Amino acid sequence: MFIVHFKLLTIFLLIIASNGFSLDTDWWKHTILYEIYVQSFKDSNGDGMGDIKGITNKLDHFVDLGIETLHLSPFFLSPMMDSGYDVSSYTEINPLFGTMEDFNELINEMKRRAVTNILGLENPSKELIRTRISTYVWVDPKGYDSKGQPIPPNNWVNLFEGSAWEWNEKRGQFYLHQFAIKQPDFNLRDAELKKEIKKIMKFWLDRGMAGFRLDATMHYIEDRYFRDEPFVDPSKTQITTWDDLKHIYTTDLWESYEFIHELRDFTDQYTMGKRQQFERILVAEAYTTVNHTMAYYGTDNYRITHFPFNFEFVDLHNFVNATLYDDFILEWLKNMPKDATPNWVAENHDNKRIGSRLCEEYMDIVTITIMTLPGTACVYYGQEIGMTNSYVRPDQRKDPNNDATPSAQSRDGERLPIQWDDTMNSGFTSKYIPWLPVHPNYWKVNVEKQKSQEVSRYNIFKALSQIRKRKTMKNGDFKSYIVSEWVYAFTRSYRRYETYITVLNLGSEIEPVNLHDVISNLPSTLQVVVASVNAGFVKGDQIRSVPKFPRMFSMRPLSAIVLTTRAQTKPPVFRTELIDPRMNKNSIEI
Repeated sequence: MFIVHFKLLTIFLLIIASNGFSLDTDWWKHTILYEIYVQSFKDSNGDGMGDIKGITNKLDHFVDLGIETLHLSPFFLSPMMDSGYDVSSYTEINPLFGTMEDFNELINEMKRRAVTNILGLENPSKELIRTRISTYVWVDPKGYDSKGQPIPPNNWVNLFEGSAWEWNEKRGQFYLHQFAIKQPDFNLRDAELKKEIKKIMKFWLDRGMAGFRLDATMHYIEDRYFRDEPFVDPSKTQITTWDDLKHIYTTDLWESYEFIHELRDFTDQYTMGKRQQFERILVAEAYTTVNHTMAYYGTDNYRITHFPFNFEFVDLHNFVNATLYDDFILEWLKNMPKDATPNWVAENHDNKRIGSRLCEEYMDIVTITIMTLPGTACVYYGQEIGMTNSYVRPDQRKDPNNDATPSAQSRDGERLPIQWDDTMNSGFTSKYIPWLPVHPNYWKVNVEKQKSQEVSRYNIFKALSQIRKRKTMKNGDFKSYIVSEWVYAFTRSYRRYETYITVLNLGSEIEPVNLHDVISNLPSTLQVVVASVNAGFVKGDQIRSVPKFPRMFSMRPLSAIVLTTRAQTKPPVFRTELIDPRMNKNSIEI
């Protein structure tokens, strides 16, 4: 995968002019990391599939949104058995996505906008076996059955179901594949292979990449003795799914962390040796336990990655009250090493979108949350307009997981083309039938329509990206509050700068909100800077303590607002719904 880091041109030039060489080690700590699924972003040549030139044509979309960092799905040369995550050459571009000239043009246009980049290391393809046969995990058979067929070395299984071992008649050995058959595992203990990987990293770093996203890191290195893995249920004797085994010999081995530590050293040395203007970073992707995930941070004396992706909100599949919502946030912050940088992921290419996991109203709640929490906000293309999953017919499906079992969950629904406008195929492609169908709601949910609406998810996202650039949001502390069973709030405060208060009604009813009894030193007037589509507030609205009803205002079900303590420059206009508990009416309007 590939990440692109935006900087404001004026600031970039100012640093060079005033300081000569000044290494920016903070850019990634408060950036918005925007993941693009290349096939679904923008088709420039009418073949129905997104490409590199299409991204170039849409760079101003990110400038308008205030996006600083892009993370692209794989565009390497690949047989495309797993949507490009099966790589046959790490230094060539897949013709489906363009040419190296297209890539150079993208880089030049990024530079014109003061943009830099990050790349990712994915799973190799079986195509490489013919040329790099020694780089994989090869093991002799355990023996032969009564029919003379080779028996796999152990009981390991791959994530797509079935044995993790594939027999190669020519070599007379099995090779390991923890994913698809055409994605053999690298032997990352091999010294020569490590050198090759670092050469690949240098190849892309020399072309301006700002770092690397490391894929499926928990599977990097496996037990050198190839021992059988134990059953989760000791009474079982047959393996039916990956979850039947305790994967103590194929995941989370310390040697995987040691290998990444080597890559971190290489990346840090490159940054310092080349006198770069910004730090190159490593990001890990691992769906594992909290303790194993936190280990990817490393320590001050043993650095591993800059951060591992935080999938706490990806795991949010049910409506929760304020206490449980707080747990989702504190789970990361309390376990994170001291002085480490948090990050927040709500959607990605492997999981259903928020609106499809929960409901459309929850999209604003989660997006506003991750954009106002401290650290890096990781978002998925289309999240800025509230895209949701849609049904993909069996004859339209592209996800290789669809070929596993009838119960396998297709990931095509979260990989649909982005919805640019209300023209044919939402402006994604001029081809009549795109590679995946466009969501049928594109006529009303699209970028151009939402740009023109005062209250829209696009403009909410844009406002959030703007306030993230303030000192309070970059450097401020975090405190959370259980206001009531269903109302949750947290503050971001920094020295004498303004404080921001994010308030969420997580319930299905109108909720009275009493901030003053739980948050100390609030001023009598608070201003709305961001509100969810359904909140009933707009930017500039003010909430005050009225003497008759000093502490209450109300929030609609599943709504969110962001307030600030900043002093007002215009006479207040109050549109706050206030609740008088002594009246029979639910609320009165001020």
